Amino acid sequence: MPNRPKESYAVEPRKLPSGHWKGRVVRYDSETGKRHECTQTFDTKKDAKNWAEKEAAQYRDDPNRKPPSEETLGAYLNRWLNDVAAGRIRDTTLIAYRRYVKPVTTRAIAQKPLKSLTALDLQGVYTEMTKAGKAAMTVRHTHTVVREALSDAVEWGMIPFNPADRSKPPKKTTAPVETAPTPDEARNLLEEADSHRLKALWYLLALSGCRRGEALGLRWSDIDESKRIIYIQRSLTSDGSLRSIHEPKTAQGRRTLAITPYLLELLNQHQHQQKLERLAQGVVWKNDDGYVFVTRSGGLLWPNTVWATFKRLLKRAGLRHDIRIHDLRHAMASFWLANGVPIKIVSERLGHANISITLQIYGHLLPNMQEQATADMEEAFLGKRAADGPQKHPKTP
Repeated sequence: MPNRPKESYAVEPRKLPSGHWKGRVVRYDSETGKRHECTQTFDTKKDAKNWAEKEAAQYRDDPNRKPPSEETLGAYLNRWLNDVAAGRIRDTTLIAYRRYVKPVTTRAIAQKPLKSLTALDLQGVYTEMTKAGKAAMTVRHTHTVVREALSDAVEWGMIPFNPADRSKPPKKTTAPVETAPTPDEARNLLEEADSHRLKALWYLLALSGCRRGEALGLRWSDIDESKRIIYIQRSLTSDGSLRSIHEPKTAQGRRTLAITPYLLELLNQHQHQQKLERLAQGVVWKNDDGYVFVTRSGGLLWPNTVWATFKRLLKRAGLRHDIRIHDLRHAMASFWLANGVPIKIVSERLGHANISITLQIYGHLLPNMQEQATADMEEAFLGKRAADGPQKHPKTP
C-alpha cells in the first residue's frame, strides 16, 4: 500500500465469506498518530464503498474528532446506566433499563469493542431473544435503550455512527384488547367487589379508565365533589422492592376525569370507612399524605398486591383468569367507541400521549363505526328512499 498522509481515507471494501461486504475506513489520531480502522458490513460492495468514502470525508472535515473507543459494549452500557441514564430517568425506569440491556450485557457481544460493533451484531441479539420466546415489545425495549446509549457514544465522539440505527427489531404488535371483559363480565366482577374493602377502587378502575398506578396515586385533594371530577396528577409504580410516586410522563397524562354521582358517592363511602380505620389505628396510622386507597394501617398499597387481589376477585366471580386490571381500561374505551364517542375524547380520557396511540390499539373497532355512520348518513340524505331501495327505471331503447 502506498504511503499516505496521516488522515482518514477509505480502503477498498472486502468481500466476506457470508457474501456481505465490509466497508473499511482508516483513521489516525491527531495527537498520537495511532492508526485505527473502522468497519461496517453491508449487503453490496457499492454501499460499503459509499459509506467508507463518506465516513472518511466527515472525519477529515473534523480533524479534532476522537478515534473510535476501545471500550467494550458491556462496559460502556454499564457505565452509561450508572453515570448518564441514572441522572435522566426515574428510579423505577432505571431498573427497567437495566433489565432491558441484560440480554446484551450477558452475551458474547458485550465483550466486543464499541468501534467494531455492527448492526448485524445487534440483529443477532434480537433474533436470539425472539427465538427464546421474548415478546416483540420486550425486544423493541432492548433496542430502544441500546440505541439511546449508543447515540450518546456518537455524540461524544466514541464511535462514528450508531449501529443500532441500522438494525431492525421486530415490528410493533398491537396491544391486545381481546382479553377485555364484556359488559356482562364487568358487571359480574363489580358485583363480586361490592363486599370488598376496596370496592371503590375496583369501581373507579372500571368506570373511569384510569390506570392502576394512577388510582393508587390518587389523593383526596384530587377529588372535586362540586364539579364531579378527579385530577390525575401522579402515579404509584413499583419494580421489585422499589416503589415510587411520580408525575405522569406526558402532559396528556396529567388530566381531569369526569365521574358520575354514583361513583362519587362510592368514594365518599370509602372516605368514611377510611376515617373509621384511622381512628382504630390511632398513632400508628401512616397515611399523612391523604391517599385515597391505602392499607388498613394507612400505608401505600403495592401494585402487585392489588393485582393478586384482582385475580382472587376474578376467581370468585367465576370469570376468565386471563383478564388483567389494565383490561378494564380497554373495556371502557371499547364501550365508548362502540357507542359513538369520538376517538379524540376517548384518547383524552385514557391519557394517551397522542391520538395515534389510541388508533393503534383500538383502530380495529372503527370499521364497525364506519358502517353505522354510513347507514346513518344514507338515511339522512335519502330519507324514505334509503329504506325502499333504489327505484328501477326502464331501459331506454
